Amino acid sequence: MTSRPSAALVRAGVVGVVALLLAVLLGRPALLLAGLPLLSWALLAQALRLVRASADGAGPAGRAAGGRPADGRAASGQAADVPAPTLRVGRRVLEEGATTSLTVTAAPGLLTAVTVPLPPDAHLAPRHGAVAGDGEATLRVTARRWGRIRLGPVHVLVADPLGAHRAQRVLPAADVQVLPSSSVLEGPVQVPTPIGISGAHLSRRRGDGTALSEVRPFRPGDRLHRLNWRITSRTGELHTNATFTEQDTEVLIVTDTTVDVAPAPWAGEDAPTSLDMTIRATTAIARHHLTAGDRVAVFDLGHLIGPVPAGSGPRQLRVLTAALSRAGRDDGAHRPVRRLRTVRPGTLTVVCTPLLGKDVLEQIGVLVAHGADVLVVDTLPPSIGDLSVLRGRPVAYEGSAPDRFWPEAWALRRQLRQRTVRELREAGVPVTAWEGPSSLAPVLLSLSAARSAPRRRRS
Repeated sequence: MTSRPSAALVRAGVVGVVALLLAVLLGRPALLLAGLPLLSWALLAQALRLVRASADGAGPAGRAAGGRPADGRAASGQAADVPAPTLRVGRRVLEEGATTSLTVTAAPGLLTAVTVPLPPDAHLAPRHGAVAGDGEATLRVTARRWGRIRLGPVHVLVADPLGAHRAQRVLPAADVQVLPSSSVLEGPVQVPTPIGISGAHLSRRRGDGTALSEVRPFRPGDRLHRLNWRITSRTGELHTNATFTEQDTEVLIVTDTTVDVAPAPWAGEDAPTSLDMTIRATTAIARHHLTAGDRVAVFDLGHLIGPVPAGSGPRQLRVLTAALSRAGRDDGAHRPVRRLRTVRPGTLTVVCTPLLGKDVLEQIGVLVAHGADVLVVDTLPPSIGDLSVLRGRPVAYEGSAPDRFWPEAWALRRQLRQRTVRELREAGVPVTAWEGPSSLAPVLLSLSAARSAPRRRRS
């Protein structure tokens, strides 16, 4: 990286030479007192630069074979005389609320100033994204929301200790993946219809297991270790213990990323959007069922996340959270609905949606018609359509009343949406609002009653 004379060095040299010439031509020795310090500073800065360049070129690590500088620098200072700065990111994968570092390293003894544009979903320390240091400058980055955060481009200014020569370079941006917050869902692990082979859920089918179904007379083929000797000795006839089988299940999480509804302006800076609530609910539900040993898959109705095939165990959780963290959230484009053609009957299907799109409601109907146990998680921000802020006049926020009645319009839209929620519940589909890890506990307990609702396949 080639350094150039700063404006201060040019001014000092010009003023010093002019003052020296005027002192000689006009016979005014007093002008030497004004120009000599500036000229001395300029000469000292240039001498120090030449000494540093020669020291770098003559060092054991600065020369390659044949006595030429290894990094392409020339001893005269006309080529690259300042080492190129390097960018280092502390952690490239972190969770919401975690902090990482962005460090720019130059040569020791050089003033290094770094400026980074403010990212929309992160806090910087220092807050304005500008920091300086001796040979190294470090910025602290705190992630506010999940997704992909782009840090940069990074503008670097390197100057010598006297500020006489400086060089600039723009380093490429660095991407950081932010995982959704890992909240633990508070609720039971039972599912209404286990459809797997073996697992932790009690099924209605009798077979090998630990939960007692009944005590019945012994039949040919029963296992001898299940004989109930207490009943046998009392009745004089062999009796055996019948048990229920224990199975796993497949959980399908359907995410609605076709639209991102921002919270109301008075809700606060850190209030989540509908997309934030959808992703956090997806992460909590997936972690809950993967911990219980179930297979979890994700199907995105939009094109933001992409489908995640079914899997189980800690590896599946890492795959799922990585897919969520790679999603970009700043495009603002409307995404068409991707259709889910079929689903296995009895699959526990959790649909995370703000319930605003007609295509999404049709997709819920298709899932119910295919025999899935459907649960709808409402992810519309609670501040949208809040009637408590309406006082018969336009709602004022940020010190002024809006020209358009957006709060009133959203209040009417939420009232119309209540009809959709009522129809879903009448069809046997539970609907619950996402309010944190404890939102789904009562609904998961009542899913067994929901499967008794009549279902018929529609062609």
